[in-house]
Parts: sequence; C-alpha cells; structure tokens
Amino acid sequence: MALRNPIPDPFPPPEPFPPPLAGEGRVGAFAPPWTLQVGTCVLIPCLNEAATIGGLVADFRRDLPQATIVVLDNGSTDGSAAQAAAAGATVLTVPRRGKGYVLRAALDRVRADCYVIVDGDGTYASSDVLRLIDPVARGEADMVVGARSLLLRPDAMRPLHRWGNRLIVNFLNVCFHAGLKDILSGYRVLSGEAVRRLPLLAPGFEVETELTLECLERGFRILEVPISYQARPKGSQSKLNSFRDGYRIVMTIMALLRDYRPMTFFSALAGVILFAGLLGGLVVVLDFIRTGLVQRFPLAILSSALVLLAAVFLVTGFVVSAINRRFAEMEVLTNRWRSGSIDVDISR
Repeated sequence: MALRNPIPDPFPPPEPFPPPLAGEGRVGAFAPPWTLQVGTCVLIPCLNEAATIGGLVADFRRDLPQATIVVLDNGSTDGSAAQAAAAGATVLTVPRRGKGYVLRAALDRVRADCYVIVDGDGTYASSDVLRLIDPVARGEADMVVGARSLLLRPDAMRPLHRWGNRLIVNFLNVCFHAGLKDILSGYRVLSGEAVRRLPLLAPGFEVETELTLECLERGFRILEVPISYQARPKGSQSKLNSFRDGYRIVMTIMALLRDYRPMTFFSALAGVILFAGLLGGLVVVLDFIRTGLVQRFPLAILSSALVLLAAVFLVTGFVVSAINRRFAEMEVLTNRWRSGSIDVDISR
C-alpha cells in the first residue's frame, strides 16, 4: 500500500498558548498563535468611503497583522483608493458597479485559505475579527457570520431597516427551515474550500443573502457569532435603498427557493392556484345544485383553467426537482478524486 504525503494542512494543530504579555489587550489575549498562520485575506468592498477606509485598514492591520488587506474599489470618486493604499492595503479596481460584482471579482482574483469580508463603512469593529476567524481556522465552521442582532446599538440602524431585516430573516427561515438571526450582515468569514464551491450571481446588496442560501443548500456549516455594530460616522453615506434593495433581496430568496427547492416552490404555487380554482368551482356547483343550470360559464371556465394550471405547476416541480438531482450527482462526481484531495492511494 502506498501512502501519499498529505498536503500541508492550512490549519495546523494548536500550540500551547503562552500567557499574555504585560499590557497586552483583549485581542492579543484571545488569539492563539496558530490562528494567524493560515493564509488570511481581508476583503473590503469600497465605494466612496474616504471618511472611514483609511482607519479601517489601519485597524485590521493592527488586529490581524499577518493578513493581507485587499480593498476593492468600485469606482470611488472621493479618493478612497488612495487613502486605502496609503494605509497599507492592496487596492483592486472593480469598475462594474454593485457589491455582488465586487465580491465575485474579489473571490475570482484572490486565493486564500481564509477570507474575511467586511464593509468599508466603519460600522463593524476589527476587534471582533479573531472571534470570527477562530471557528473557521479550527475547522468547526465553513462560514461564520457576524450577527448584529444581539449587540446592536439602538441608534446604529434605522427602524425601517431593523424591521425589514427581521421580516426577511423570518421569511428565509420559514422557506429554508433554518434558524438564522442575521443573513444581511456585511461581516463574515469563509473558508477557502467554501469559496471554491460557491457560485455568486447576485449583482448588488442581495449578495449576502445569496451567500447564506448557497451555503445552506450545499450543507456548509454556518455559525453566527454576536458582534458589535455601530452607526456610520459623520461624513459617511449609505448606498442602501430600503425599498429597492429589500425587493431585490426578497426576489433573490424566491429565485433560490425556485432553483434549489422546486417541489416546495411549485407545490406552494400549485396549492394557491388550486384553492382559487376550487373556490370558483364551488360557486358554480352550488348554483347547479340549486337551479339545475350552469349559469356562470365564464367562472366555470376560469375555475377549470386554474385547476389545470395547478396541475401543470405540480408536474413542473417534479421535473425541475429531478433535473436538480442529476446536476447534484454530477457535482459530487466531478469533485471526487480531484487533484490534491487524496491522502491515501492504493490503486494500481
């Protein structure tokens, strides 16, 4: 039997942690030495964040000194890119506007063992980063999300956004049988293996929702860690449009529900349409029982059409579900025995 030498483990076993030095803060006391030995990259999407980007880069360089800081400039006109570069970050330009396009370009152009994704608006604290990285570095999670709901300051989020977040999270939890608390957080950590298998298509702010749902559907382990969240500093303006982006997020959930849970999606549609058809048909039948005549021909035709349409939707669900299964089987077979994944080889 021949044993291949395994690939060097990007997450080496923990070493004994020495006691903190005098004057060392909470961050230094929390971080075991092995946590920072992985190839970690901090990705910061940025669009006109001159008021915050320089300080944010400096904070992450202090709290995560061995990481590579990459600022993804989305066409800023206020000198954000220059400030990020002056603070020590690598700046990549993504001309196509939209947070989804920015993250897709970043994950295509940057290869790492561990990715930290954080908004550039200064609302997230770099002091929380080690608590987010730790479960991924230990191999306990594939994606760690900084959950804002537990430590949210009262003035950090507008009431409309707060209620919108709750509505969207509850809707997603019902549709996908999840128990998440914050799917729209802009502060999260992903493993390199998770990133390799995540197809991102959303163009804008709905990309956070897509990230969460894609991880759920692929069986990745998701962990939520409470983090602090503060209001934007003066001079920093939000690019989020409450109604437009909220609509896009809901449509993203519906599209992914259609694609990944077709039986649930099309069965629900079929149920609603069938109920409407049966309700109209009941009126026609009751008229017939009372008078012996079909007096509402248009309603009878509409009810029959609705029942037939419900049947079409139900069959569509079966067909799409079968197609999805074939694609899932192809993905599993494609990833089997891929280069670099085999530790024991006894084949001839």
